[in-house]
Amino acid sequence: MHAVAPSSPRSWWPALGLWAGLLAIVSGGFGLAHPPSGSGQLMRWHDAGHDWLLAADDEADQLSVYDAADGRLLHRLDARTVGDIATLARRDGRLYVVGDDGTRSELRLPQLTVAMSGTR
Repeated sequence: MHAVAPSSPRSWWPALGLWAGLLAIVSGGFGLAHPPSGSGQLMRWHDAGHDWLLAADDEADQLSVYDAADGRLLHRLDARTVGDIATLARRDGRLYVVGDDGTRSELRLPQLTVAMSGTR
């Protein structure tokens, strides 16, 4: 019988490089919908019947809602619907749209309607 010689330390570098590249692709979210460019925030919201990515776009003052499973754009709400949109905040199981001046409006999910507006 022949003994198998241990592989040289350099022979595993290509495999390590391949794994590192795969990790970069997966963590970078290639193939998924990306939120609009500009400042803002991306938040995931899900319940028994919905799995959404919510993207707040401060520059465009809009909130985009994507299907988290396949990246399809489902809804786009603008400032006329939810007010000034700078970022999203979650508190006590509720979701708020926060404006540049700190004013927050509670967003009802999954209805995507404003519950109350103007709270600071």
